[in-house]
Amino acid sequence: MKVVDDKAANLPTKPYRLLGLGFWQAWWMLAMCTDTVLSFDSDLGLVLRPALFVLLLTALGYLVVTLLSKWFSPFLMKNHFLWITALCAVLGTLAMAAIAHGAILAISPYLYTVAAIILSIGNALLLIMWGELWSALSTGRVGRHLLVSYVFAFVLYFCVYGLPLEWRIIITALLPALSVLILTSARKEPRRQPSSLVFDFEPFPVARLIVAIIIVSVAYGFSQAVIATIAVSEDTTVKGFILAGAGIAALALNIIITAPQLEPLSFFRPIVPALTGGLILMVLMQSDFLFVGGGLVILGIYCLDMLIMLVSTDMAFRTRLPVALTVGLTIFAARCGTLVGTFAFDVASGHAAWGAGLPQQLLLVCALVALLAGTILFSETDLLKLYRSRGLAVRQSAPALERCQRISSICGLTARELEVLVLLSSGRSVPFICQELSIAQGTAKHHVSNIYRKLGVGDRQGLYDVIERGSAGKGAL
Repeated sequence: MKVVDDKAANLPTKPYRLLGLGFWQAWWMLAMCTDTVLSFDSDLGLVLRPALFVLLLTALGYLVVTLLSKWFSPFLMKNHFLWITALCAVLGTLAMAAIAHGAILAISPYLYTVAAIILSIGNALLLIMWGELWSALSTGRVGRHLLVSYVFAFVLYFCVYGLPLEWRIIITALLPALSVLILTSARKEPRRQPSSLVFDFEPFPVARLIVAIIIVSVAYGFSQAVIATIAVSEDTTVKGFILAGAGIAALALNIIITAPQLEPLSFFRPIVPALTGGLILMVLMQSDFLFVGGGLVILGIYCLDMLIMLVSTDMAFRTRLPVALTVGLTIFAARCGTLVGTFAFDVASGHAAWGAGLPQQLLLVCALVALLAGTILFSETDLLKLYRSRGLAVRQSAPALERCQRISSICGLTARELEVLVLLSSGRSVPFICQELSIAQGTAKHHVSNIYRKLGVGDRQGLYDVIERGSAGKGAL
């Protein structure tokens, strides 16, 4: 029987691997939310203003990489794609920054377009390859890894943001290369392996999820464009990031302490309150405190981004679809929503009623549709369907221990996780497991979380169904 060693499963084995995605996130924040790479004032002769133009190309970048996945995925396991990703991200960042700050003036519209396309391909490849890693990890702490990475990204953002422009450009360009380097190292992580047998799960409402993502992202894109226009100082965005970073740090601390068995719920629950509350506060707050509403909106949308990463990678694991397809399409939908929201602001800001309270009215409309999207269109109950089985048509009479051993061999459970699985199969509680195995409650919860992720279930009933059949397997949409 194949049993993985305990030490090999408590991953990442190197602390810096926790921070790998954070380098990408810090790069994206510096590139899209500051003047490091984007040109907010210069007229580059583009069809759209630079920020909107780059946002369009980055959205298309996800679509292009998703289409390429039909022939080339998984990208993560091919060294040449890692090199291509690093080169595209670094060269695209440097070229866009040089043009935006006047270092290159000749044919700047065409060169800026080429540079933005290169950056967009590098960005899409990098994030999708991180998704391929998240999908395969055998540890149940993926959500905690994401939160730690995002917290680190905020710290890194503020460290780089205060530097002189030249140094800021150089360091920003190097961040995606560092992310690729860590991603290369993280490929050695043990992976969860589903069996070839089909395990029946409830149909997942993919269409409603995509529509909800688009609606929420439209509200986010519109609100950020409004903030950029009515903010009384450039510090509004910075203060908003501080508030959002503090919120994500609080979520990280909570998820580390509570060790939930189903981490996606920890990301889903703050999205609607943060977004709707932030949009309403943007209307009610005085301009000096606009950052409070803006920070809550950023917190909500970043929780959505992390939820997309977790859910789309789990969908890929259950359905055996390429990770690039599930991750790429959901992120493409989110970026399209942000693009539509930003474009809607450009259209609305030219209306005659814009100065007579129209921004506040539209922000309240955004708050309402975000609330409806997160409660009626796609709710917590819908999310749970991805992790809930519909029962089994075939049952086996083999002893429970034998079935647990088979599952352990298929899914790569450690020796300790097998012991925990056997106790869970007999209906034992976490406190009982702690006493029986002489381990701390946090350690027991960690083992249970790892077992759930490796087996592809989200609750105790799903675990019982897998044990009853004697094999884990893929799910079906």
